[in-house]
Amino acid sequence: MVEDKADGPVEVREIITEITVSSLERSKEWYTKLFGKGIDLEPFKGNLEWRLGGGWVQISEGKVRPSSWGLRVEVRDAVREHERICRAGIDAKEVKTVPDTIRYFGIRDPDDNDILFFQVLTKDPKVTGGRD
Repeated sequence: MVEDKADGPVEVREIITEITVSSLERSKEWYTKLFGKGIDLEPFKGNLEWRLGGGWVQISEGKVRPSSWGLRVEVRDAVREHERICRAGIDAKEVKTVPDTIRYFGIRDPDDNDILFFQVLTKDPKVTGGRD
């Protein structure tokens, strides 16, 4: 019997989060400060991408619409990232901690898009999903 490739889980190669911004130049500068590095890829005019961990963040210029989505970035040390981001001149909310679970802080980009940096403080697979 031949297995149908349409069955089973999706075969993901990459995950890319696209963020629509009102000014590509302003946002390029802002996200470069936020991520602490320059762009990794400009696959075509008007599209900029940064490789972060196992995924990509892409910005493209267009009409910004209110959204219920948010970019969530897991980091190894939330306090360190908070300090680095503040030194870069980006306004970050205070670091909050849920004891023995998570430490996090929020940011809004120039177009009011929601970004959250977080650090997992437990090895509990109910929280981590088994990732290390």
